[in-house]
Amino acid sequence: TSSLLAEFETFWGIEDKFRAYNFLWKRGLLLWGPPGGGKTSAIQLMIKKLITDHDGIVVALENPSDATGCLQLVRAIEPKRPMVCVMEDFDALVESHGENQYLAVLDGEAQVDNVIMLASTNYPERLDKRFVDRPSRFDTIMYVGMPSAAARAAYFRAKDPALQEDAEELALWVKASAGFSVAHLKEMIVAVRCLGQ
Repeated sequence: TSSLLAEFETFWGIEDKFRAYNFLWKRGLLLWGPPGGGKTSAIQLMIKKLITDHDGIVVALENPSDATGCLQLVRAIEPKRPMVCVMEDFDALVESHGENQYLAVLDGEAQVDNVIMLASTNYPERLDKRFVDRPSRFDTIMYVGMPSAAARAAYFRAKDPALQEDAEELALWVKASAGFSVAHLKEMIVAVRCLGQ
């Protein structure tokens, strides 16, 4: 996830490089992996960085026919503000609304500039190759698996101050949570600290 966040942050500082080649200043990022692996958490981190560091705009895209007009309108009103368009469970959205309109939004006649298109899916195999094997639609496709031991330790330290002080206990929590999703980590804290189980 750290390399994804680094790419996200780098993108907002290289407009001149895109312009030098007469490219639209846009990027497509697709996160995939098992449910609970942290895709939504990564998206939330990027949204937070966009808003706090770049005064950006976030648009949740569901219906691509509505999205086309909405994005054009946003760009007419706010041509310079950075924007992220979020499409969570992208495979389900495509199944509901069809492929062609999403293709138009990603790199067809409906595309906009100064934007990152950010999508997630648990089932990349359900997406047509036109989405997953074509840069300029999704330029970076990244697997987000279950949290590593270091990520679990960071989560526990951030959520439970007592674990910041006790390295031995933290190590036990990290070991006991191997293979757990972020939701499971939260439930561990709730069960032990809140419910006393």
